[in-house]
Amino acid sequence: MKLIPGRQIAHKILKSLQAISNKLPATLAVILVGNDPASHLYVSKKERISRQIGLRFQKYLLPANVKQAKVINLIKKLNQDKKITGMIVQLPLAKHLNTDKIISAIDPKKDADGLHPRHLKMLKQGQIPPVLPATTAAILEALKYTKTNFKNKSVAIIGKGKIAGLPTYYYLKNKVRQIAIYDSKTINLASKTRRADILIVAIGKAKFITQKYIKKDAIIIDVGINKIKHATVGDVDFAKIEHQAGYVTPVPGGIGPITVIMLLKNVITLYKNNPPSSSVLIMTFACGAFFH
Repeated sequence: MKLIPGRQIAHKILKSLQAISNKLPATLAVILVGNDPASHLYVSKKERISRQIGLRFQKYLLPANVKQAKVINLIKKLNQDKKITGMIVQLPLAKHLNTDKIISAIDPKKDADGLHPRHLKMLKQGQIPPVLPATTAAILEALKYTKTNFKNKSVAIIGKGKIAGLPTYYYLKNKVRQIAIYDSKTINLASKTRRADILIVAIGKAKFITQKYIKKDAIIIDVGINKIKHATVGDVDFAKIEHQAGYVTPVPGGIGPITVIMLLKNVITLYKNNPPSSSVLIMTFACGAFFH
């Protein structure tokens, strides 16, 4: 089994972005609701990397009990600001907030995470949106590292979420020999995923995937991030699949670092698509997407 080195891949992309972003008056702004320590940690990492590659950074902190209307009003204000390039609201949000409505309030031209319904609809219809969802883009970079020819491969995706599973399914469905998407409750799941040359897992269930789910020498992309005591683990039971898999992304250090860099790459793309006098990025992030 070979590891797909997420941090190494991210660092290589970061170096290429530095040469570009240092010349752009771009700013990354994040809307952060509440006091969740993990969310604050992820935002601080984004701030550090943004500044490292020369992007400006702004934070909008809102209390945990903030009303949905206030969040949407802030987004609308930023939509109208000519200095704004894009948007992110840190996910997950509190249960009293409607995530879909909040993401839908973002101007699609400023949707740096690619999760606006318009962008997902484009992917579903086989079109390429202005920016790919960051996690999907990260998965593609990880697969690129393996030098895999998609056209000859079958793919199974476990997890139908809008951040990773569904957009990745939409992107790959016309680019591979065969593809199917499941969830953890799919009947006879293991017998289905064992046929896949590439298995992408994003269900948020710690160590759910063992050797029985995996075809010999398959490529395993683990998008999951789970906390067990003080350890961070993925959806794949690493110890149980190491003799079965061909390639695998580790957790931590796999898809997470690449996702952050792809988000910053989206900032630059949006800036080029809609160049203002100066720019601010607001993106929509999932807690599990960063440096897991």
